[in-house]
Amino acid sequence: MPDPRPLTPGNEPESIEDVLGRVEEAAGEEHHTSVEDIVDKIGDDAFAPLMLVPALLMVSPATAIFGFGTICAIIIVTIALQMLIGRKQLWLPQFILRQKMQSRHVERSVDFLTRPARAIDAMTRPRLSFLVDAPADRLWAALIIALSLLVPFFELVPMSATIIGGSITLFGLAVLARDGLLAIFGLTILGAAAYLLWNVAT
Repeated sequence: MPDPRPLTPGNEPESIEDVLGRVEEAAGEEHHTSVEDIVDKIGDDAFAPLMLVPALLMVSPATAIFGFGTICAIIIVTIALQMLIGRKQLWLPQFILRQKMQSRHVERSVDFLTRPARAIDAMTRPRLSFLVDAPADRLWAALIIALSLLVPFFELVPMSATIIGGSITLFGLAVLARDGLLAIFGLTILGAAAYLLWNVAT
């Protein structure tokens, strides 16, 4: 299980495992976990970590619920758009904040993601940071928005939402960890997936 650092002012998550720890902490307090619960645990000024949460859920077993990927995509677009325009504090409409999942499903998703999260975190460090630092981070926010807008159209295609969620996760983590090399790797994976989907479609 992830072991989140103590919550202190300005103590923003710095890894996927740290983000998962905050999510698990939120899930452990009630039978249902809302978006608002998670935002409270992570902090409404931590855009990249907050964006990672729905992206990670898109690559978890929770995507078996039809429409779940679309809900995650809406949340991601809302967060990334505010990151793009340079807001300092996140605003989410009440209908998003009230969205809930059973806490046991959240905890199951966290357990599923913990091991790969540790592996990815172990390979992540500040590299080629100029590719993901401001103002370049807004380019990644724009790409994340474009990818998220595709999710509702591809949700019926097996694994497509998972591939998109995985790409968003890599780009979000790249910004969080200031790892430009990871962002390049994410572009490579995305390009390969797009090529394969194109070949299948044609």
